[in-house]
Amino acid sequence: MPPLDLNLDPRSPVPLYHQIAEAIRYRIATGAIGIGAVLPPLRDAARAWGVNLHTVRRAYAELAEAGIVATRAPRGTEVLPSREAEQGSARAREGKGTASAREAFLRRVVGEARERHGLSLPQLLASLERRRTAEAGTAGGVVRVAECSLSQSVDLARQIGERWRVQAVPWPIQRPEPPPGEPVVATYFHYNDLRIRWPERFPAIRFLPISPDPGLAQRLRGKSSSANRTRVLLCERDEPMLRNIAADVARILPADEFRVVQKVTRRPAGILGRTGARTPVLVSPRVWGDLPEPVRDDPRVHEVRYVFDPNDLESLGRDLGWAPRQEV
Repeated sequence: MPPLDLNLDPRSPVPLYHQIAEAIRYRIATGAIGIGAVLPPLRDAARAWGVNLHTVRRAYAELAEAGIVATRAPRGTEVLPSREAEQGSARAREGKGTASAREAFLRRVVGEARERHGLSLPQLLASLERRRTAEAGTAGGVVRVAECSLSQSVDLARQIGERWRVQAVPWPIQRPEPPPGEPVVATYFHYNDLRIRWPERFPAIRFLPISPDPGLAQRLRGKSSSANRTRVLLCERDEPMLRNIAADVARILPADEFRVVQKVTRRPAGILGRTGARTPVLVSPRVWGDLPEPVRDDPRVHEVRYVFDPNDLESLGRDLGWAPRQEV
């Protein structure tokens, strides 16, 4: 395929290789790049995007490690089918095993969405979220929820839709076009990034803080691998991101109860094979979205899920005149 038209920003704090990987990931998730498509060769892509060869190679490697693409001679770097959909479809066809009837049903839905309609798991989740908000009523109109990870954007949009009668639409910031005229909600983590990416829309963006779900501590209690403190392994692909998440996690996991060990790994799914049977493994939202279903189902694995503060969410809806979903 010819080189893609990517809107890269060398001034962004997000590394160029990650901008490339996320832009390609988004186009695959939305169907702009189809399953089986071959990405541009390294030299052609580097020339077209104005970056060096190593940057493109690292972006492709990140996609390969997430199971999104594979380099196969002589074809090149090819887009793979969704691992989650393939696994869900295979298990649904088996129709046996220890899975409950509800789990079998969900796997069948994921498999049919992929096979009949070409929908990846993130696309299916986004479609279901739009359907849910449409059926529940959208007295507040539409709001776009901007985040760097599609899975986290979907989750934050769901949080807004559960509190207010508004259609909250996920809007990953890697999309080439800025969101349309509806209100935009984003997190302070991407304040500078969005100021550069969407200068014409920036004055209208409402920024809210997010923090790790405090319920994580309760879920981890009782999973101790030592007599004193619970040893927890925190995994991320990027060291600066790992440090940021570790600082956030330290606020909700008391040091006298938990000992958090940080681990940079390019293959988070493989960490379980090198971890004790009773050691909890925490992963960031973007890594969680890339993990295959069997790994997410492992009781040792937990997402560091980020949530809006209820008071901030309340103020947002009141300021924008939204009708409450239900009285809280």
